Amino acid sequence: MLSGASSLAAQGIPVGTWRAHFPLRASHSVALLEDYVLVGSSYGLLMYDPIDKVSTSASVVEGLSDVGMTCLEGDPTGQKALLGYSDGGIDVWTPNDVRRIGDIPQSGAYPGQSDIRSLVFASPIRAFAATGFGVVEINLVYGVIQGSYLLRSDGGTTPTYDLSIDGDSLYVASETGLWSASLQDPLYLPQTWVQSAFWKDQPIAHVAVSDQHFLLHPMANSKAWLGEQGNWTEVPLDTANSPAIRRIRRGSQGFLLVRSYGVTIIALDGSVGATVSSGLGNNEGFSPYDAQFDASGVLYTANNGRGLTFIDNSEYAQHRAIQDPVSAQSFAIEGSPSGVHILTGAVDATWTATYTNEGIMHFDGVRWTAKQEAALGGAKDILDIQYDPSDANHWFAASWGKGVLEFRNNELIETWNHTNSSLKTAAGSGSNDVRTGGLCWGQDGALWVSNALSTLPLHRYDPQTEQWTGFSAGSFNGESVKNVLQDEDGIFWIQSRTEGWMAIEIQGSTAATRRLTRGPGSGNLPTSTVPAALFDQDGELWLGTSDGLMVCFSPYNAFNGKSIDAQYLLVAENGINQRVLNGQNILSMALDGANRKWIGTADAGVFLLSPDGLETIHHFTAENSPLLSNRVQSLYVDPLSGEVFMGSNRGLLSFRATATQTASNLSGVEVFPNPVKPDYSGPISVRGLAPESYVKVTDLNGRLLFEGNATGGQFTWNGYNLDGTLAPSGIYLFWITDPLGTQTAVVQGVIIRP
Repeated sequence: MLSGASSLAAQGIPVGTWRAHFPLRASHSVALLEDYVLVGSSYGLLMYDPIDKVSTSASVVEGLSDVGMTCLEGDPTGQKALLGYSDGGIDVWTPNDVRRIGDIPQSGAYPGQSDIRSLVFASPIRAFAATGFGVVEINLVYGVIQGSYLLRSDGGTTPTYDLSIDGDSLYVASETGLWSASLQDPLYLPQTWVQSAFWKDQPIAHVAVSDQHFLLHPMANSKAWLGEQGNWTEVPLDTANSPAIRRIRRGSQGFLLVRSYGVTIIALDGSVGATVSSGLGNNEGFSPYDAQFDASGVLYTANNGRGLTFIDNSEYAQHRAIQDPVSAQSFAIEGSPSGVHILTGAVDATWTATYTNEGIMHFDGVRWTAKQEAALGGAKDILDIQYDPSDANHWFAASWGKGVLEFRNNELIETWNHTNSSLKTAAGSGSNDVRTGGLCWGQDGALWVSNALSTLPLHRYDPQTEQWTGFSAGSFNGESVKNVLQDEDGIFWIQSRTEGWMAIEIQGSTAATRRLTRGPGSGNLPTSTVPAALFDQDGELWLGTSDGLMVCFSPYNAFNGKSIDAQYLLVAENGINQRVLNGQNILSMALDGANRKWIGTADAGVFLLSPDGLETIHHFTAENSPLLSNRVQSLYVDPLSGEVFMGSNRGLLSFRATATQTASNLSGVEVFPNPVKPDYSGPISVRGLAPESYVKVTDLNGRLLFEGNATGGQFTWNGYNLDGTLAPSGIYLFWITDPLGTQTAVVQGVIIRP
């Protein structure tokens, strides 16, 4: 586990706000509106303004209802779009508002069949969606599902895949062939729907109809068929390497056939025109999933892996995206001297490798970069990172299977394993399986490493001499071990998969050991499964178990023969003492600059507890916050900004909290945001404060507006006067005094109101 400060670039987000960190470049749909080109991905929207040439994004933080977006479609007026989701939900999106139509998931009528697969507008107020059970009609005036149409006369469901409207007819590509109905007829009557005899009971994946000309793609092959007046002929496509057909769109004078390597124009008579592919300049690796021409002839594509790609000349492609991670995985989050690392590697519940090769992602507060398998020497499942405190360009990564990776200047310089170090292979596994899961920079200036299923579970690496030493741990030898901590007395604490945590005291070449697990006198934990632990600023060992929160107040007793039993925290509720987080399965923990505890759980979201653990300051869940899931397996608090990164099983978000790391003096005090712009209405913060500093906010005339103590190294003002009115435009002074009155400072901030 990494200790020490990191700093995210720039000023970041305001206190009390959220931001999402989702892989939006993995795009699958494109829609053209009057002012925006929208590109959809599973995690949200990329929004491109072709006039101002500005790219922005929207996700659950900006009001989208969920992740798992499957498709999107713009309305005929160019004013709004429909977004379909895997759970059957539909968002009605406009630049200023998002409304969710949740009728399908709320009904629970078709579990596992509710995903939205295609959308089409019949008019600005009437639309249809293809789902796993049939076709649904959307009333956009009232924002409701107006009807569900199963196609079959026996009332059974029919999986549908694509929709097209031509004139007053709706066409449906389904598991049982091609269906059609007049929009003027009662669609709820089975006899309204007509099944194509030619395609009867053949699964159809995609269809588009223009002026009674059809372009159709049967499922499970790479062929396309042209239909006219009931006659069907195969389109003479180049099918070398069997490119997958991903979408068929109507064009101004024909169709756009979107395949795995390019976009091909198909005329109404079936003749094959030009193809836009990777061969175009600046278009390497082109992987389109959707495409549309605008009125001026610019081709916009959802280019998976690059976000939006558009072609406005015949020789060169342009790309638009935002800074985003390459993966939604966040098994662990660790700090660095210049931001945070997100580790996508993972082990399962039995600590067996998952062989995740999405690597190590790094975020500096503005930009995302990634090191994947090739840059890691083929290593997978990176579980921990540790920086050399004396050299910010020197760092290490622990791989569950490949040993320890050593980097300098971000280049891999050595892989340490059983062939060149004291590390051992995992007992009962392959001959090259070296499982390292925890790293700790020791007080002796060396790197300490845990080694699972090894006769030497703890190792020391001296970077000066490049010498490795392994330590036997008696009865702990051979256990599956992972995370490593060191307390203020120099004792190492190692996480065991099945038996809590173990204390190890190194004495020369030998190690004394003591286990902290179940049973009075042995730790008194309620369970031997302890996924998370941390030492707080008072030296207490906080333990997140699979059955609640415990605190070992005396870890220093580990080797003096006295008790190290952990205790529950108790709070009085209605006159009855209750255990704090009783019964919660705790997966992750982190400490902020005010010694407060952030705790992630398996099914109850994230808790922020006061320094003593007796007060719940925040409780974030998927129901009351942008969190995508109540399972939060990783947490990290940036000590200088106070931004809390929360990794759930559905994606990574962050929340800027009020506490930051304290400063030893007031030389680095900063007001944030400064100036406060007219469109901002959130809190104003002062960071870089000494512990327990007191701050008074006044105007230039010395009139007191607000006062209070810092939380950790940060003070927060809500922007209001003492009488509850909003502070107007002007210059404001923040008068700062440390607890002893020996250090003072005055800084100013500017507020600009609308």
